[in-house]
Amino acid sequence: MKKFKLVIIISAILVIIGIALTFYESQLINWSVINQQQNLLPGASMILTKDLDPSKNQNGVYSVQITDFQEDDNVKVNIFNPVDETIISKLITKSPFQENFIISTSGIYKIQIENQGSREAQILAVIGNYPQNIALLDMYSFILLIAGLSGLAIGIMYLVKNRGKSSIS
Repeated sequence: MKKFKLVIIISAILVIIGIALTFYESQLINWSVINQQQNLLPGASMILTKDLDPSKNQNGVYSVQITDFQEDDNVKVNIFNPVDETIISKLITKSPFQENFIISTSGIYKIQIENQGSREAQILAVIGNYPQNIALLDMYSFILLIAGLSGLAIGIMYLVKNRGKSSIS
């Protein structure tokens, strides 16, 4: 009986660590990117900038999310490097849309989103560094949560099963 109480305690600790890692992962992402939400009328555009340095991280990321996305929406995204050259130019065909890019030189990178459609669109734009090893952190937190929750379920089932037996005797 004491062995399964220990399993429950260890499992609860694993769940807490998994939740803490998930929270830390979300904070890492928030520190690495800048975002802005705006309603864009037809023909309007929005610009978002972020200072990026390849010596810190060469992996850039941008994302565009359109609330109430429809197939006939016509939203275009352009990414500019610090010397104002277009490094990416795409039409958004799904929402959310996310893609990585290489940070080649230090300076201000810019994302420009244009609503070339016929209806107003609510846009959430993000640009910044893609945090290093974020996928690994995500995997570890997921494994800890699953292991902890499994241990809790097994430990609680064992305790309930044995309580029923001990009260019958």
